[in-house]
Amino acid sequence: MSTTDLTPDGAITLADRLQLKPAGPGRWRSLHGDANQNGRSYGGQLLGQALRAALMEAPEGRPPTMMQFLFLQGAMPDQPIVFDVKRLQDGKRFTSLHVRGAQGERTVLDAQVSCALPLPGPAHAEVSLAPAGERPEALPTLDDVPPALRDQIALMGGYGRDCNAAIDFRMPDPLRQLDGATARPHFRYWMKVPQALPDNPHLHAAAFAYLSDWWLNYCILAPHLSRAGERGMYIASLNHALWLHAPPRSDRWLHVHAVCAHAAHGRGLAIAQYHDEDGRHIATATQDCLVTHTD
Repeated sequence: MSTTDLTPDGAITLADRLQLKPAGPGRWRSLHGDANQNGRSYGGQLLGQALRAALMEAPEGRPPTMMQFLFLQGAMPDQPIVFDVKRLQDGKRFTSLHVRGAQGERTVLDAQVSCALPLPGPAHAEVSLAPAGERPEALPTLDDVPPALRDQIALMGGYGRDCNAAIDFRMPDPLRQLDGATARPHFRYWMKVPQALPDNPHLHAAAFAYLSDWWLNYCILAPHLSRAGERGMYIASLNHALWLHAPPRSDRWLHVHAVCAHAAHGRGLAIAQYHDEDGRHIATATQDCLVTHTD
């Protein structure tokens, strides 16, 4: 069932979008689908639901530290996904789990998740690039971007027109960052879940996985916008990886700095660093994407 079938405006909470129902030993079934502009399931929901299914089978006291995820086929938002979870390793320090998601005979995703005991060791981190005193709640939203620029952005992979009620998304200086005449292959923004979430670390980790797919790969497209003319671009996530350096609090502001490390031959690689409002380095994500002209 798609989210638009559930309420008149589709605005159910993110906690609802990540709900799973037991379907047997090590098996979970999704309850809600979240459509993107291409009529397929939003990748962030697949990430969040897969991580939540894995954590349903993980031991207590071992927070998630990593997820490696393959988007195998486009998932249909009006059909449930069945997540099969298997433990690959249960050691003294680490637990590793495998998640496979299917719709009928179609395998749509494959993921591996690691959970680990917190251990003492060396500590250092990337510094947040958010300017001191920047207030994300005062920054523009996507609705504040001029319609003409949003229409131009929409040619580049369907960006620009898509707003998500489950994500509070803010952009510093959007005209400079979004306009291809001034944009660089990096993108800086803030985001969080609009509603307060229960104090459940596994839910916050799954919610963060949901958030992590939002506009992550725009840095691949940004510098090419002015040169695209009327040629459309198709972009699709091929794989996504998360490293959780600290337990995220997804209903509080997270600063994101995404950089395109390389783009060529129809593919692009985005790398993002996530910090909280106190400048604490929370996570790192990478996404490898198909990026090609539609004509």
